[in-house]
Amino acid sequence: MEVVARRRLERGVLIAIEGIDGAGKTTQSRILLEKLMEKGYPAVGLHEPTDGRWGKKIKELAKNGRHQIKPETELDFFYLDRLEDVKNHIKPYLQEKKIVVMDRYYLSSVAYQGARGLSPDYIEKKNEKIAPIPDVTIILDLDSEVALRRIRHTRNTTPNHFERKKYLDRVRQIFLRQFSNRPNVRIIKGDDTCSIQAVASELWNAIEPIIQKVEET
Repeated sequence: MEVVARRRLERGVLIAIEGIDGAGKTTQSRILLEKLMEKGYPAVGLHEPTDGRWGKKIKELAKNGRHQIKPETELDFFYLDRLEDVKNHIKPYLQEKKIVVMDRYYLSSVAYQGARGLSPDYIEKKNEKIAPIPDVTIILDLDSEVALRRIRHTRNTTPNHFERKKYLDRVRQIFLRQFSNRPNVRIIKGDDTCSIQAVASELWNAIEPIIQKVEET
């Protein structure tokens, strides 16, 4: 059943939830989306890579291996997938004055392809030419050992080719080094001592003031 929004916004709001694999992005994106809808906000959730043609190529890489593909080609796959996502989903939803919750966005390209040796600054600038900058980006920060343990036990799956400890360590370092001091980025620490609801509460506290500023009175 479709939820009818009771609240209106002066403009669309873009929220991105980022972090290494196993950090809880999908769980927190779902909790946030449900909360927004319960409160009557017009909200929609998206994830990258998408289920489109380029997103499927990326998922094949994760499953079958990345050793035969150059970092530049891998970046192109993510870029083309994002280009379609921006055109077909992100921009239209923002124009409809909705809150768009992204489960991964272009900061993941900066960190993940940057960890393969490409310039993080180059990746960020390339993406910001085609992708709207989020009103707020939440980076869920987690030690790679904890993340991989979650992947193995919580998901009951084997880590894929994007989920290797040394690689995730490099990805995490780029997230923290590149974005720690950005005014529109909030880093939320998480480990096994932090409950899902505690992280969700901290995430909401970071996002609620931004939404309130653009809510029609």
